[in-house]
Amino acid sequence: MENSPIYLIPFDFTPVSSSAMRLGLDLAIANNGSVMLLHVVNKQSEKKEAKKQFKKTISDLSESDAKLVVTRILIGDIFDDITKAAEIIDAALIVMGTHGARGFQKIFGSNAVKMISHSSTPLMITQGKKTVDKINSIVMPFSFEKKTIQITNLATSIAKKFNATIHLVGYHDTDEWLEKNMVNNQKIIRQHLQENGIEHVIANIPAGSDYIEELMKYAQEVDADLMAAGYYQEGIITNPNSFIQSMIENELHLPLLTVNAEELGVQVGSAGSGF
Repeated sequence: MENSPIYLIPFDFTPVSSSAMRLGLDLAIANNGSVMLLHVVNKQSEKKEAKKQFKKTISDLSESDAKLVVTRILIGDIFDDITKAAEIIDAALIVMGTHGARGFQKIFGSNAVKMISHSSTPLMITQGKKTVDKINSIVMPFSFEKKTIQITNLATSIAKKFNATIHLVGYHDTDEWLEKNMVNNQKIIRQHLQENGIEHVIANIPAGSDYIEELMKYAQEVDADLMAAGYYQEGIITNPNSFIQSMIENELHLPLLTVNAEELGVQVGSAGSGF
């Protein structure tokens, strides 16, 4: 690995963000990387208490884990400053925790989708129920939209590191033209996976089925460890925000690997190794 990856963890000293820290540490250990815990405060007077809490957080870690962690406190706005910090340090991923319950889907009291839409850095979002000491199975939904295949490079990087299988789950449409576009996207993804030596499986969900319901049934059947889905303004279902939110809130409590496809443009190329 040419560069050691940095995993940026938005941290507010709650169990939710502690779970995200654990996920980030698992990734750092697997990839010879490091973790930066970032806490955002509203004013200078709040920094003293945050420093005290960070000291306690680090003291609770094992010696080997603590060596991988640095902490930072910023005064500012959680959405703007976390994404800016990720760009400045060239973070491999923003790893963040969220409450999974529908109707209470939050990151520090704010909508997780807003964080995704603000970021040009890939994100891994966890409900705190899974670790990544081993990833065997990645489920990747996609549709007729070109932007849905933007997650391919990221999923490939993870699959390479953990020798995982990627399960491609296409959104089948009754419209013949849209179905043709989905099949074309499938060919692009399969070629990329084959070129990178990634084991993959094609899943068949019948057109007209409840896509999200069948997707999650399939993820359960294959004992998935990770979901991988891109965020975009229009696509896989009528309301893309609703789709990505359903992936964040998924009932299996699987971590979600995602990226703001609007920031990348449409391109599937060679897989990097920076994860």
